Amino acid sequence: MLSKRIIGGSHTPENKLITSKTKWLNKKEIKEFEKEYKQIINNKIIIRLKKRTKKSSDWHISLNSKKLKELSELLEL
Repeated sequence: MLSKRIIGGSHTPENKLITSKTKWLNKKEIKEFEKEYKQIINNKIIIRLKKRTKKSSDWHISLNSKKLKELSELLEL
């Protein structure tokens, strides 16, 4: 998301991101991914909003522009 500049007002569907990242993982790795994903949302590094689309309303996510410094520290680990 950072490389595609999905920061602040720009957003992407949450299910699209999760399916693309977990498609090749086994069950144990998926649980680990979900745990880390929830932790990132709770730390407000990723903003999760319910957006209305033409057909329905879905969860969309974007990177929090105020937490980019923390995000870069996480990526260095």
